[in-house]
Amino acid sequence: MSNQTHEESEISVNLTSSHTLVITDGSGTRKIALGDAKYTIGREADNTVHLNSDFVSRYHAVLIKVPHRNRPDTYRIIDGSASGKLSKNGIVLNAMRQVSSHELQDGDIITFAPEVHILYLAPKL
Repeated sequence: MSNQTHEESEISVNLTSSHTLVITDGSGTRKIALGDAKYTIGREADNTVHLNSDFVSRYHAVLIKVPHRNRPDTYRIIDGSASGKLSKNGIVLNAMRQVSSHELQDGDIITFAPEVHILYLAPKL
């Protein structure tokens, strides 16, 4: 029998009732609890989610809350600015495929640039 242990870092488990983003960029790692209907993500300081990297577009993506009637609300990430201009490098989902729009699932990792990614944690109900 093997003696394997499984460790989870504190930032990989969401014990709150809110949607959470765990952001890693040039400034380090931080958490943001989500509740608003819309967030802008990018390099410019006026974004609601500011990413510190020269490889991130000024207005890289938009995060929109999607209400559901018979299940918990979710969030959808959309590549580009709120006005529809696509980001220069796009967004990559779970290190596998580039997406223009995606309804986030618990544990999804969105990569914006080298060393810049966001881990999405859904609330535990």
